[in-house]
Amino acid sequence: MHVQQIDPDDAASFDAWYAVLRVTDEERWPRIPGWSRREIHAMASHAGGATEYQCLAATDETGATVGIGLFELARRDNLRRTSLDVRVLPGYRRRGTGTAIVAEAERRNAAEGRSMVNGFCEVPTDMLASDPSAPFARRLGFAPTQTAHRRHLSLPPDATRLAPRRAEVAVAAVGYRIFTFATPWPIEYLDDQCELRRRMSTDAPSGDAHEDEESWDAARVEEADDLLAAQGLTRLAAVAEHIDSGRLVAFTELALPGQRPTEAWQWATLVRREHRGHRLGLAVKLANLDYLATVFPEARLVITGNAQENAPMIAVNEMLGFEVAATATFWQKDLAAPQ
Repeated sequence: MHVQQIDPDDAASFDAWYAVLRVTDEERWPRIPGWSRREIHAMASHAGGATEYQCLAATDETGATVGIGLFELARRDNLRRTSLDVRVLPGYRRRGTGTAIVAEAERRNAAEGRSMVNGFCEVPTDMLASDPSAPFARRLGFAPTQTAHRRHLSLPPDATRLAPRRAEVAVAAVGYRIFTFATPWPIEYLDDQCELRRRMSTDAPSGDAHEDEESWDAARVEEADDLLAAQGLTRLAAVAEHIDSGRLVAFTELALPGQRPTEAWQWATLVRREHRGHRLGLAVKLANLDYLATVFPEARLVITGNAQENAPMIAVNEMLGFEVAATATFWQKDLAAPQ
């Protein structure tokens, strides 16, 4: 088994790499396409930014790509670790393919002077009993750091269910203005956007895998917007402005693929700690669902994820009607620890 990094601009190699991603995505989510070729190619081609994505391909004796890894390196923050997503075609499992990909990632991790490799595996509820990811991770020395759940909301949402939630917001969110827009964010809110994203990097629960605070500035925001455009994604935002100070204190975002706006992916949601207790998380999520229905009436599903310890956000999502669809485990291997 040979594992090497491929050039995303080598169309044949990248197509073979992407084919494995598609097969393994469809295996778990046959009706939800996941990353498109354009979206993942834009990530892999994105150079010189805050995050670098390397495509690792495992090939057999015939040269066929039978397993892949998406190796993620933060270049500005969290420089102690890397992240790895491993996929192997069904017929090549339990033959050392995944192990070889992990070994190559660990080699690259060490070459970068980093001590941690992180992984993530999401398993649909009806596949939990037979999924081999946990034994595989433990055998290679990974330990679980956090459990989360993927949740789905079918659209349109139940209006009768949302009516009392809207009433709660009307009473609790006095002193705040809620509004929506398609990103990029208005330039006048650049400082607030950077502050919200900085806080998001450490306020979101991370279990035992402690995250460094991210540094956000105008250049990083522009870089993120450029990548989004290259991917062909539309991002819808809802924010809460504290009227007395004029500052944005809460936000939520939904991302929609350009070629399939029937599905919306929930990205970040945050309420600044000093403004919690006013139903602002619920307020911005309701506003963004309303905005989504206006600009993409064909949307039929919202997909989100919550760490199991994030009780406030789980409560908000359950109020809106989200239901658990999968269990996700975050894994970490300390390469400096005795093996």
